[in-house]
Amino acid sequence: MRRYESVWVVNGDLPDEEVKSAIDKFSGIISSQGGTLVGLDEWGRRKLSYKIQGTIRGYYVLADFAGTSETVKELERNYRIDDRIIRYLTTKKSDKVNLEALQAEIAAKAKAAAPPAEPEAAAPVEVAAPEEPAAPAKEE
Repeated sequence: MRRYESVWVVNGDLPDEEVKSAIDKFSGIISSQGGTLVGLDEWGRRKLSYKIQGTIRGYYVLADFAGTSETVKELERNYRIDDRIIRYLTTKKSDKVNLEALQAEIAAKAKAAAPPAEPEAAAPVEVAAPEEPAAPAKEE
């Protein structure tokens, strides 16, 4: 297995439901081809530098995964077929992947993404009201 990074741009004119279904589709392709999805980073809608297929906005997605060259071929084949994808780029990050280290990295990311536990409720602390200053003595 090798480590890859794939960035794709979904047509920005599509509704959010359609964008989410495209992201789920390509995440599923990685998993179904025997790959391991390490991270999926959605960069959101951004203005393109120039018009691509008549659109000026795109929804950017970055997938970090480990897989075989067959996984990449199938993923890119589906990028080309799907009309919602206006651009894509897949790069190889490393030739060999240590699966144990990869699982540890996935677990660390999941732990970091988990919401922090609520601290135990401390006993209420009484705050003393500030004393009012004594009224100055009046001179007669």
